[in-house]
Amino acid sequence: MKLGWFKSRFEQGSVAVPEFTVKTTAGVMLSGMVLVLPFCINNLVNERYLLSGLSFIIAALCAISALSCHKGEYSWGINLFVLTPVIMITIPLITYQQGLIGTFWAFLAVLAFYVILTERIAWFVNALFILIMIPVSWLVVDIELFVRFVIMLLITSAFAAIFIRIINAQHDLLEEQVVTDPLTGLYNRTLLQTSLEQAIHQYQRASVQMSLIMMDIDHFKSINDELGHDKGDEVLKSFSKRLKESFRGTDKVFRLGGEEFLALVYDANTTKASNIAEKLRADIEENSMIPERRVTLSLGVAGIEKTQDWNQWLISCDKKLYTAKHKGRNQVVA
Repeated sequence: MKLGWFKSRFEQGSVAVPEFTVKTTAGVMLSGMVLVLPFCINNLVNERYLLSGLSFIIAALCAISALSCHKGEYSWGINLFVLTPVIMITIPLITYQQGLIGTFWAFLAVLAFYVILTERIAWFVNALFILIMIPVSWLVVDIELFVRFVIMLLITSAFAAIFIRIINAQHDLLEEQVVTDPLTGLYNRTLLQTSLEQAIHQYQRASVQMSLIMMDIDHFKSINDELGHDKGDEVLKSFSKRLKESFRGTDKVFRLGGEEFLALVYDANTTKASNIAEKLRADIEENSMIPERRVTLSLGVAGIEKTQDWNQWLISCDKKLYTAKHKGRNQVVA
């Protein structure tokens, strides 16, 4: 399965990455193109045709990648399978032919790898690049300069790795805060439309059954009024914990607002989703979230239909929930 995913990304030529990564890569690629072009001309004038050709290829690939990023797509295939190998060939060759001057390009390369590649792949690429540069620079640089070059190259690579790790960690944290409900830790409405649209597309392409389960804690307002909002928050947290335990990692659970929740259940038809909903309803009724007080749950279940868009699907499930509440609550309607 992993090989299939890897192959599909290679064939597509692009992969979804954070917007800031796309924009950063675009800037680096554009700068690389502008920086490398004069050296292409210089190598050509000085009849270093191989270096001129390789430099021109790098500049052209930078331009293609920058254009792709400008369109909002990250050029996975180009950056990893074409540009990276060309850089790893060109810079050792420049170093071998020009000596110390050629080693300067190595510092730009280790920085660029962490920008144009995913973080984990950049670690391996940089390690391999450094292993290539060490014997090449040993052949053409004096021992004192060689030692300093290797130390500085390692430090530059380490600094770049730390810098990118911190940026990615901060981005992941901010992204989680944007899409997560702070009280329950469940998804908020931010990803709702996108998630439902993806589920519909998957159903249309591969006929994978999808279902929605909408849930509402019965008489939640009375809990807040009689016991206070702190107790109400405890109930929401406890219920959210049970939801996380009840659904699989492939499913998505949202807090729509207040005491209303929604689960997107993958690979489940209406019957299977109804069984999941009923099991959850019974568990909440039998194991009250508040000592000496009965807490129940109303649920609506809606399977997916080919003619529905995401909003129609959501409305259909909401109507089922309304029916469950109208019929007396503490039940599942599908």
